[in-house]
Amino acid sequence: MKPIFALAISIVIAIVATIIARIRQNKDKRGLNLNPYQLKAQEYATQGNFQEAKTEIEKAIAVEPAESLNYYALGIIHYNLKQFGKALKNLKQTILIDRNNSDAWFMVGRIYYERYDYDKAINYFKKAIELNPGMVKARFGLGTIMFDRGYIEEAAVQYKGIIEHDPMNANAHYNLGSCYLEKEMFKEAIKEHEIAAGLDHDNAYAYYWVGYSYIQLNDRDHAAEAFAKSLERGFEGAADALKDLI
Repeated sequence: MKPIFALAISIVIAIVATIIARIRQNKDKRGLNLNPYQLKAQEYATQGNFQEAKTEIEKAIAVEPAESLNYYALGIIHYNLKQFGKALKNLKQTILIDRNNSDAWFMVGRIYYERYDYDKAINYFKKAIELNPGMVKARFGLGTIMFDRGYIEEAAVQYKGIIEHDPMNANAHYNLGSCYLEKEMFKEAIKEHEIAAGLDHDNAYAYYWVGYSYIQLNDRDHAAEAFAKSLERGFEGAADALKDLI
């Protein structure tokens, strides 16, 4: 059973306008103003015009080559334009200038993940988490790779870390339940999947795995109840599970 990462990786990418807002905050602290190219880039990004935003940020970099967030903004622009090689180049330049930018570390990891270069993705996700232990998206990314590689304990650590920072995260509870299923810890799996089902009423699968766990515990009555709930939520596969109990 595979955990949810469409998730994890269906996180919203920070738009350039938001990044430039961070540049503005940093400059305000130093008594400085945004340069005109950053202002134009913010305007274009707000409109979703990333091509023009790219042109303006490139001009901003020419004026302020030491501003790390300019490179981060350009990296995000290239990512949105699906120019992943250029995105990596600028995101790594961000890290070179500012080693503490956890978002840049995560984004590099994400690109490597999408390129199936999981070893590199792991390293960047780990660094992002080291810098920002509460970074849910990086923990989901690392947890997914660990789960797929069979390192279930390591995956569980990441999902527990998410829950510690965000107890209401339904996907984290669901994925932790998946880890418990892999380890045949059925009572623990039931607990986590029931929490996930309570937090996310669109999740049709959580109750199915609750039912599956109850079968492993020889509790057919509770299994039938769980499969029925799964079917009510739209998972047709639960119907076959119910028939098998008759």
